[in-house]
This record gives sequence, structure tokens and C-alpha cells, in this order.
Amino acid sequence: MLEPAMLIGLGAVAGWTYVNYPRLRPGSLLRAIVHVAVSFAAFAVLPAVLSFLLPVLPVRSAQPYLVLTLLISVLTYLLLSWVWLIARILQDIGNPRGGHPITGET
Repeated sequence: MLEPAMLIGLGAVAGWTYVNYPRLRPGSLLRAIVHVAVSFAAFAVLPAVLSFLLPVLPVRSAQPYLVLTLLISVLTYLLLSWVWLIARILQDIGNPRGGHPITGET
């Protein structure tokens, strides 16, 4: 139950960020793809970063806070990058109406 709730909440934060901060949106499809790749790389590197940082912390009770802080920020960026990519694809496609173009002849 915690995992879906966390993903829904972080997805809502990503959607809120997309709506309220339009200047952060990538300007091209290539930049949106790069953001997705960087977010996946950050998510893949997160366990290695945590395995390095957790033993270094002087207070053992601070470990869960560090894990949650890094996990929440990386997952939010991951979801936001996908929102940026999907929005960019839809913007580049335009507003498809489908069908054949109408000619003046009947």
C-alpha cells in the first residue's frame, strides 16, 4: 500500500511542478530524452551513493532521513522527466484530427 501511495503522491508533485514551473520544461524533444536518461542514471546510481553515504553519517538515527530525502527527490525527478517527455511529444505532434484532408470538390 505504501508504494502505490508514494508513487501517486510523487506523481502529483511532478504534475504540480510541471504546471507551476513552465520555465523548467525542456525546449526540445532531445533535451526531454536526455532528462529521462539522466533520471534513470540517477536512480540506478542511488544504491551506490547510499552505500557510500550511510556509513559516513555520524548519527545512525539520521540514516532513514537521508534515504528518504534522496529517494523522494530522485523518484520525483524521474516522474517529472517522463511528464516532460510525454508533454513534449504531444506538443510536437500537434493536435491531430485524423482522417483525410477535405478538398473543395465534392
